[in-house]
Amino acid sequence: MSSPSGASTPAASDARSSHSLHAWQVAGGLLAVAVVGLALYGLWPTLTGQAQDDAARDDVEAPSSTATIDVLTAERVDFPLRTRANGHLRPWQEARLHVEAGGPVVKRAVEEGDRVDAGELLARVRNEEERIALKEARADLLEAQAEFQAKYEGDDAVRAVRDSLDGAASDRRATQAAVSGLTAARQAVERAELNLERTRVTAPFAGRVANLAVEEGQYVSAGAEIATLLRDDRLKVAVDVLESDVVHVDEGATARVHVPALGPEADSAAWVNGTVWAVNPQVDNASGTGRVTLSIPNPDGRLVSGLYAEARIETRRLPDRLVVPDEAVLVRQGRDLVFVVEEGRAQWTYVDVGARSGDYVEITDGVAPGDTIAVDGHFALAHDAPVEVEAVQELDIE
Repeated sequence: MSSPSGASTPAASDARSSHSLHAWQVAGGLLAVAVVGLALYGLWPTLTGQAQDDAARDDVEAPSSTATIDVLTAERVDFPLRTRANGHLRPWQEARLHVEAGGPVVKRAVEEGDRVDAGELLARVRNEEERIALKEARADLLEAQAEFQAKYEGDDAVRAVRDSLDGAASDRRATQAAVSGLTAARQAVERAELNLERTRVTAPFAGRVANLAVEEGQYVSAGAEIATLLRDDRLKVAVDVLESDVVHVDEGATARVHVPALGPEADSAAWVNGTVWAVNPQVDNASGTGRVTLSIPNPDGRLVSGLYAEARIETRRLPDRLVVPDEAVLVRQGRDLVFVVEEGRAQWTYVDVGARSGDYVEITDGVAPGDTIAVDGHFALAHDAPVEVEAVQELDIE
């Protein structure tokens, strides 16, 4: 049975509804794609990290006031790599001094800390008997010489002929001296002089007196220690260096030594320059280290034996590297950067770093020789902040 003319059948109505739904689905999908595309477009700098880099610069507003900073001019230098080791300062030469003859101390000529020359008297014990014995020995020698001359010496002509003879004559003369007692008299004088010298303690080398152990009037036994003598115009420090580094240490290599007793690391007065004096050719298997001895000049005597020292010893030298102090390099958003000063403003500049050693770091990219780099007062700076240079530091890398 057919439907009336102009009326829609149920099948036709369903087809129109399905078509309309499909159109809306397509339109909705296109809209969703457009929304996602716009979102990606907006978030793309963030996803790639570009927004973080830019925001890190822009989020911190540049202060209206001018910051005061210290700067350094970037330059290419030979960059020494150093290993660290610790030890104690020791005198270059040290001797414990003993008195060879016993007796009361009648003279102590020095005080602790005094500087003395080689051969200078430090102390003396009573020596009247030794001086008397020497006088007697010298008198006996004079008597023996007179007897020898009377018995064996002729006039001047005879002596001239005798002196021109060969070695046999000399041997004969020595025999005559021995038989006459002249030789024994000479030996007695030498022995008496030696005994007298044993009552005196003198400096075996120029140095500084330490650890005085006697007072005037004090009785000392033969062999008693009375003082220590230190040669401290230069000092040495023996340090243990890891075997992986000691094989790269050469005699004459540079060393920077920090003495904490003189001040913190930031204080230049607490640092001294030294050199590698000797490298032990044998490594200690138990510790995996080798001994390196450093020589440190001490002309003004401000360094004292026994002080703790922190040494930084050159192991290699990298030629022609751009190097800045490590405090110049900051880390923001996980990346290394420095502030390059241009026309009175601090420019945030990302850099690549290379080798590090001590207080210095190599810059491999981002900075060129001649650039002015902020090294102090820059920690809270924003990009393009106005700055005023207070001091220009020198690159003291040795």
